[in-house]
Amino acid sequence: MTLPNSPFCPKILPHLHKDRSRFPSSPAFLLFVSAVLVLSYLLLTGCIVDSETSPPLTVTLQLIGLLHDPSQDVRRTAALSLGKIAIPASAPALIEALNDPDPMVRTFSAWALGEIGEEVETNGALALVRLLGDQHIHVKHAAGEALGKIGVRQIIVKLLIDVLMVGGVESRRAVVNTLAQLEAHSAYNPLLAALEDEDSRVRQGSIAALSELGDRQVLPFLRKRLLLDPDIGVKAEASYRLGKLGDVDDLSTLQQSRDTDPNPFVHLWATWAIHNITPTPQE
Repeated sequence: MTLPNSPFCPKILPHLHKDRSRFPSSPAFLLFVSAVLVLSYLLLTGCIVDSETSPPLTVTLQLIGLLHDPSQDVRRTAALSLGKIAIPASAPALIEALNDPDPMVRTFSAWALGEIGEEVETNGALALVRLLGDQHIHVKHAAGEALGKIGVRQIIVKLLIDVLMVGGVESRRAVVNTLAQLEAHSAYNPLLAALEDEDSRVRQGSIAALSELGDRQVLPFLRKRLLLDPDIGVKAEASYRLGKLGDVDDLSTLQQSRDTDPNPFVHLWATWAIHNITPTPQE
């Protein structure tokens, strides 16, 4: 099922739809302008190579050099290109680029490390955790998504839990999204506590993260959020997750929500969940 990208709609987690051709979220015109600028630069300087005849490592080394170019547009597109190639040899340079003064270079470098994935060493993962405190929202979320792709490492999960407990609101949002991808069972209790977070998107992300663990002990907490949470997105998320994880014991709660909640989004997802867990009559 494909759902619209709205805070009122349940989260379809990025790791369920991995696609190496996907760039991180950013304005389309920025990507286009950056690509044109760097391509022109490479053509003029003679640095462009034939990708069919040049080994990936050769291209990677050239792009690593461009991460230090004076032009921020060149550095941005170099980081994007390294993410497209995604070989571990570029990881140290991308980790260094996480300190770039330009926030888009930091964003694209974090994304590129995520594309390299589990082969990124722990020092890279630690650098990404640090970016969860970046002042720019896109950097925070790119770092969180990259951590989800790098995989579970207990020291990283512990640091993420620390950020969830004391970080700013955007950092907490990024952390719950990351934990949903990591499916780290050691984060169960902190995520339960985050269901009471003052920020609705943190609560919604916590519901998604807890549900991804597949532990049915979370069902009573989902029912509570569905009936008592004031936020539409949280209630829609709870309905969706009950429809995925719940059973006939959850039907009464879902029916109550469907029949009494005035919001059409909540009504929609409660109805969907009821349909999804209602046993099919045997012929």
